[in-house]
Amino acid sequence: MSVTESLKDAATYALLRTKLAWLTQQVHVHGETVTKLAADVDETAEQMQDAAETMKALAVDDATTAEFADAALTMTGAKEAAGEYNSAADSAAAAADDAKTTVESEHGGIADAVDTSPVEMAEAAFYAQQ
Repeated sequence: MSVTESLKDAATYALLRTKLAWLTQQVHVHGETVTKLAADVDETAEQMQDAAETMKALAVDDATTAEFADAALTMTGAKEAAGEYNSAADSAAAAADDAKTTVESEHGGIADAVDTSPVEMAEAAFYAQQ
């Protein structure tokens, strides 16, 4: 392996670390977005249900009242689906955190040593010798 190839490997590893950090951050951000949307949908579902109950008390026709009640039920289902999605996003975030931690703990020292070394890396065959 030439010095150029060694540098490409080091650059690839650094890029992997950067992309993994970005991915982890994105998973967390999207999870927070889903949580907020689920809360908004839940609040809207409650408002729709309250409106349906108010309409019923005011003797609004059954068809209109039922439409509002159905909309509230649909939104509650969407909120539950968002909760399941959020649970999956939390699992993905935890997996991304674990991957990032593993990469950094197992290989971070190597990358730091390569980055700060006053000499260039040898070809990979040198490091593979027993």
